[in-house]
Amino acid sequence: MFQWYRSGKAISKATSATYMLVAADAGKEISVKVTASKAGYNSVSLTSEKTPAVATA
Repeated sequence: MFQWYRSGKAISKATSATYMLVAADAGKEISVKVTASKAGYNSVSLTSEKTPAVATA
């Protein structure tokens, strides 16, 4: 499972392995949290480091 974040706040419906930047990302930091799970095992989550602030086009 993937969840993308903009300056620490979850981006609605951004739950794919990839994320296309949008205008609202300008000046913000982006990160992603990945959660792996399998029946009979504990789930594991890792969060990426934040990117530098996204530049405007």
